[in-house]
Amino acid sequence: MIVILRPGAQKARVEALMSQIKQQGVDIHYSQGATETILGLVGDTTHVDEDWLRASDIVEAASIPRIHM
Repeated sequence: MIVILRPGAQKARVEALMSQIKQQGVDIHYSQGATETILGLVGDTTHVDEDWLRASDIVEAASIPRIHM
């Protein structure tokens, strides 16, 4: 799952969101570029609610490319 954060998202809000995601048993790869910050969620994301993520005012977009084996 890929989560793109809004530009200028406050660090404390980002950390709080990341903590909530990690509590769901998912690891996060954090990548901050010049204009965008991206969270790559790694692990079983089937229980992560995409609508819940999108409802956060610091999330610009979230997509769930799920691979089932």
